[in-house]
Amino acid sequence: MNTTPVRDLRRTLERWNSEYSLVLDQVHANNLHNTRLFAPVVAGMNGVFALIFLWLALTAPDADSTYRWKLWQCLVHVAMGISLFLCGLAARALEHRYRSWPGRWLPIFTLTIGIGFSVAIVVIDQSVTPNITPFFITCTVTALAVFMRPQVAAVLYGGAWIALALLLRHTQHNADWLLHNRINALAVCIIAWCISVLLWRKFSTIAYQKQQLDKAHSELMVKQRELERLTRQDGLTGLFNRNTFVELSTNELKRAQRQGSATTILLLDLDHFKRINDTWGHPAGDAVLRHVSQTMVQSVRSTDLVGRLGGEEFIVLLPHTSADAGRRIAEKIRQRLEVSHIEWQGTRIQVTASIGLTSATAEEGRTFDYLYNEADKALYLAKQRGRNRVI
Repeated sequence: MNTTPVRDLRRTLERWNSEYSLVLDQVHANNLHNTRLFAPVVAGMNGVFALIFLWLALTAPDADSTYRWKLWQCLVHVAMGISLFLCGLAARALEHRYRSWPGRWLPIFTLTIGIGFSVAIVVIDQSVTPNITPFFITCTVTALAVFMRPQVAAVLYGGAWIALALLLRHTQHNADWLLHNRINALAVCIIAWCISVLLWRKFSTIAYQKQQLDKAHSELMVKQRELERLTRQDGLTGLFNRNTFVELSTNELKRAQRQGSATTILLLDLDHFKRINDTWGHPAGDAVLRHVSQTMVQSVRSTDLVGRLGGEEFIVLLPHTSADAGRRIAEKIRQRLEVSHIEWQGTRIQVTASIGLTSATAEEGRTFDYLYNEADKALYLAKQRGRNRVI
């Protein structure tokens, strides 16, 4: 016997259940939301029907054969309305606790109450009319209102049919009508189950696809932010790269000119860096560059800009900083580098730096290129005068 269709069906059901399990929170939240909305509405309708039947019962003549039917319908609608109204209040209280056990099962409990009362209404109706319209309407509405697993829906509607089929014989004494109603009720339950399964699957698919799209969008945003970071930062040190530093510094200089404050630029170059690469290799040189960048960041203010121009050359922009204040910061950086060392494979690597400094007031209106060239000249003098100094 070919078992491929059976195996394919089993795999399909497993995939459906797997997707459904991933969107359970959305299902429970949606079910509670729907219960909070429709339960009070149906309760209000029950109240209207109860008043109608009460009025019909009170105004009926003494010999009215339908008096008891009207009275029982009034009582059933009152009980159903109160029950559904309480379920609506419970759904409102549990709306943000949809992961809890009460939050998960309250919608199913509400459907059970609604279907149970519809069975009672139909059973009472049999003394007057053989139709089962309330049962049909209730089963259809419940299938549309709450998303249920096929197994749960089968138990709910199967139990409803069994209850109706057993209770109908107590009020419907015509054998033909009894059989007719039982068959129609079975058809109603099957249709409601099919609707429930189709909506369950549709909601699961849409929610799962939306979840996957949201996940893909989040991953894309993370990659986009990482790409933006990489385009703005130096990959080795994490400092601003040359283009970004120039852009930010240009904006900062314009702001300083508007605010009337001084700006200072430090240009730093490591002394004899080529010896480090030649002696210990480029990985050791990378470790030195990272150490230098960390030392510089820790030595300046959070509002200062630190960048790597390339190779062993770094640059710092100090907003609202005079030349004297900038020199103190430059000396702090130089001294910290001089007294520090990098541990590399059991060896201590010492590093020093030469720093060129230039400063301009707002009145001078200097551009970044001008300050950079002046700082570069100062750095050249620092190198000429023996390195490891600030000029």
